This record gives sequence, structure tokens and C-alpha cells, in this order.
Amino acid sequence: MKRTIAALLALVCVSAGPFHASGEEKPDIQPPSDSRWKMVLKDQVKVDKNCDLAEVLTYSELKIGDDVAISGKISCVDGREYDYSRPRPHQKFDFRLCEPSVC
Repeated sequence: MKRTIAALLALVCVSAGPFHASGEEKPDIQPPSDSRWKMVLKDQVKVDKNCDLAEVLTYSELKIGDDVAISGKISCVDGREYDYSRPRPHQKFDFRLCEPSVC
């Protein structure tokens, strides 16, 4: 599972550059109007992180073979923010707390 997430993150980093795996540039992808994925995201972040979803801040998708991986950033009602990712539609979301870093 960790290897799959690491591979997904590497692919997302590559897609953030000027070259996209699909060959098309999509600078600002809007979340699909199909809200089923958002309902799953909302329910899972509530259970996993005790976060009441306020809004989806960013959304991106990456086509990998026949599957579409999605990732982005969400905010909770209490102000916390999480990065989320899901390598395949049938898998659970992975959440990482966004924390400020000090150098």
C-alpha cells in the first residue's frame, strides 16, 4: 500500500510540471459534477480525522491506465487542512495534515 501511495505521489509531482502524463495541459481542473466521490471523501475524513469538511480547496486527477487517481487539498470547519489522495476509485482516501514548516 505504501509503495502504491509513493508511486502515486511521484506521478502527481511529475504531472505538476510542464509535462502531463496524458499529454494535455490542464492547469485548473475543476472537480467533476458527479458528487459521489465527494460524499465518500466527506464521510471518510469525518471517520478518520474527525474533520467536518468545509470545502475542497484543490482537486487534480491523473489518468493511470484505465484508472484515474485524484488528489488535492481540503479544509475542515475547525480550520485544519489536509492533503488527500486516492490512487484508484475503489480504494480509500489517504489524508496528510498540512502543517506549517519552519526552516
